[in-house]
Amino acid sequence: MALLAACLAHAEDIRIGIVSGFTGPIAVTAQEVLQATRAYVDQVNAQGGIQGNRLVLVTKDDGYDAAKTAALAEEAIAADKVIGLVNSAGTAPTMALIKSRVLHKYRVPLVGVYSGATVLRGAGTEEIFHTRATYNDEIQKISRLASTLGLHRVAVLYQEDAFGEGVLQSVAAGEKSFNLQLVLKVGYQPGTNDFTAHAQKIVAAQPQAIFLMGVPDAVYQFMKAYHAPAGAAQLYALSFVTPKLLADVAGEEKARGVGISQVVPNPNSAAFALTRDFQALVNSPFGKGVKPSPVALEGYLNIRLLVEAIRMAGPHPTGEKVIQSLSAMQEYRVGGFPIEFSNEKRSGSNYLDIAVVGRNGRLLY
Repeated sequence: MALLAACLAHAEDIRIGIVSGFTGPIAVTAQEVLQATRAYVDQVNAQGGIQGNRLVLVTKDDGYDAAKTAALAEEAIAADKVIGLVNSAGTAPTMALIKSRVLHKYRVPLVGVYSGATVLRGAGTEEIFHTRATYNDEIQKISRLASTLGLHRVAVLYQEDAFGEGVLQSVAAGEKSFNLQLVLKVGYQPGTNDFTAHAQKIVAAQPQAIFLMGVPDAVYQFMKAYHAPAGAAQLYALSFVTPKLLADVAGEEKARGVGISQVVPNPNSAAFALTRDFQALVNSPFGKGVKPSPVALEGYLNIRLLVEAIRMAGPHPTGEKVIQSLSAMQEYRVGGFPIEFSNEKRSGSNYLDIAVVGRNGRLLY
């Protein structure tokens, strides 16, 4: 191991970066993703790096402040010489990065965004490679399940901003496609902490299903304020809601039974080589502190995809070459998990599932 480290020290470093909110409102999620990313980087280096070159992970903390994201990304690219970014978090910071045109200016890819907002896809986002389904896809999946279960009367909690507007459009589409009846829409302002009145309004409407389409902290605080008879309504949330945090904030009894859409496979499943490899990493010396969670698995998928693209780029990889490698991943498999990119296609996966929160905040599939 010492000889390998010495050899890598004399090789050419390959630098990649993460710009995310390691402090601030999404710090718990961002740190969880960072741990998984760093563990895989350490594992790659212990196995000889990339063609003998050491992989170096550069981190920049934007505090989930969109005003800082683009400048930090440019600093990582121009000053720290990263050739790829990975595991961005949030719609607003990523939108700021897109508007800045920093990725386009330097032709550096971003692999994996923890957001399913459609505004982050399409024209002007050619350097961003997505590995998760959209929020619209998630809402249609939830709507279909509710309809199948005969839960036709639906109430929705949404955030009063552009994100919430998109959510309502998707809910309306699901209402039409799956014969649902939207009996109540309850909005809240970003940053709201007291959801007592919101919860009371929804309970009074007596819906059969409640779609919690807010940001994670809003969902946690709503559930803390939510009081209804057992079995009164089935609750659903989007994939960015962490079941353990939901149980910690709202209480295990309230969290139990909440359905959460999933954009990656069960991290404890043996169905894919991807999940088996992830489990091996978690249980290895490199995986100390890495949680076997969907959030961490998504981060692992993204960093592994970026590393594979760098390998494909040849002995002297650049951002442009890595973009070309990613674009060539047609009918590709990352540990058996299907990814489909092309020169025109930047949304690589539409995988969806729904899991239910069980005891101790664990997901049941």
